Amino acid sequence: MIRTEQVALGRVDGHVTHAERPGSGVLILPTVTGVDDHMRERAGMLAEAGFSSLIWNPYPGQPPPADMAQAQTMAAKLDDGVLGAMTACVDHMLGAMKLPAVAVMGFCLGGRYAVVLAGKDKRLVACVPYYPSIRVPNKPNESEDALALAAQIACPVHLIHGTADKVFLQPVFEALRGILEQRKVATMVQVHPGADHSFVRPALHSNLANVIATRVSWPPVVSFLQSCLPH
Repeated sequence: MIRTEQVALGRVDGHVTHAERPGSGVLILPTVTGVDDHMRERAGMLAEAGFSSLIWNPYPGQPPPADMAQAQTMAAKLDDGVLGAMTACVDHMLGAMKLPAVAVMGFCLGGRYAVVLAGKDKRLVACVPYYPSIRVPNKPNESEDALALAAQIACPVHLIHGTADKVFLQPVFEALRGILEQRKVATMVQVHPGADHSFVRPALHSNLANVIATRVSWPPVVSFLQSCLPH
């Protein structure tokens, strides 16, 4: 049986989904909306594939955002100091949760953090950035250079991009892809024509390209994780 729980232990704050059988884990770094239904749905899908997960809560001690406008306001107050909390989540997964290996998967805001974290934390065995919100130049609250850190990622990376993305712009995508492909570990890249930024969000599924991208992108990601992680 898949089991879920909330965890709030110092810097480790979020939603844990335990797969039915012990296996490896995935740290999920969410969009600006935080631990919401569509992130919990992805965690459930990972559990069905045999992976336990921890969804990092970007807003510990606060009610979740009521709408996208509030989510964007709350996210604007985050800075790259929150990477320490993500490192603590990896510690928790490898320690208290006794998982043999951990990958990171991030969406939007969390996609950028996934790239930055994987560049710094060599314990991660795989990195999946969905449409990472990497901008050039950085936003004022961003101190880490995601493109520079991408070159330091020692694990395989599976990058997902929609061509209608108005946040992760095409030139930045191409720069990130080029950096990743110059490393000596595997890089997988998905490109989804006409798909918007954050295309997995159900609120954007009036655009058929987003629906198709959501459906098509997931099975290769699961296969990638199954290839990288012991299970």
